[in-house]
Amino acid sequence: MPVGFNKCVKNGGRVRTKKLSGGRYMHICFLNGKSYAGEIKTKLKKKSKIAKKKIIRKYKRKKVK
Repeated sequence: MPVGFNKCVKNGGRVRTKKLSGGRYMHICFLNGKSYAGEIKTKLKKKSKIAKKKIIRKYKRKKVK
């Protein structure tokens, strides 16, 4: 995270999350009328039920052998 953002958080600033396009978001810290932007992050995609079942099957096969 940027230095200004970290200092703002340590000094008790309020952190808000701003949604961006394309499944991205960023944290913004507000302190004394100023804002400090954090890094832009990407949301993690949830695995589908099919993918979870494949992982379980693979694990069971290894365990049996």
